[in-house]
Amino acid sequence: MDIKRTPGPDKQLTAQQMKFAQLLVYGVEGIPVSKTEAATRAGLAHPAQQGSRLTNPKYFPLVCAYISNLRDEVRQKYGISFEGHLEELARIRDMGKKDSRNLAAAATTEIARGKAGGFYIDQKVIRHGNIDDMNLDQLYERMRTIKEKNERLIKAKEFLAGTTSESESESKTQQQKTLPSPPQKSDPDSTS
Repeated sequence: MDIKRTPGPDKQLTAQQMKFAQLLVYGVEGIPVSKTEAATRAGLAHPAQQGSRLTNPKYFPLVCAYISNLRDEVRQKYGISFEGHLEELARIRDMGKKDSRNLAAAATTEIARGKAGGFYIDQKVIRHGNIDDMNLDQLYERMRTIKEKNERLIKAKEFLAGTTSESESESKTQQQKTLPSPPQKSDPDSTS
């Protein structure tokens, strides 16, 4: 299996980490799995802890970048976008309105559209501090930690993109070396 390397503390993406990411994104036979179950099926020790840590970019930026890349591939493959999602929900709602027996389904779909659009706020938010309560030094420190967290993830994604393009160019070079070039014909009428 292709093992990718990156500078920094997370030197490589192991086969178990790749399997964990694939299980987390694709599930098992199309059925989504939890982080713990994905870690268990990937053969990791302490699956509850590892499942959580592997999705933290502070500890495993390369794994998080790989998961992000897999999700991007799925979105691209199936043409999933926010606008398309809302249009599909609207179409389902309209179909439910036409058939008066499916009015409950139409209402549920409209609520789902509202949630996707951000019109509903889940009130299960636990806040441990308010930005208004922070002084300037605390704000700068918080912004620095957010920036560091995202920089590791961005560097890991760039690294994964670089190794993919390098392996593609190497395979193209290898193909060119193995394929014979077409024979050159000398044309007496050519003007070159």
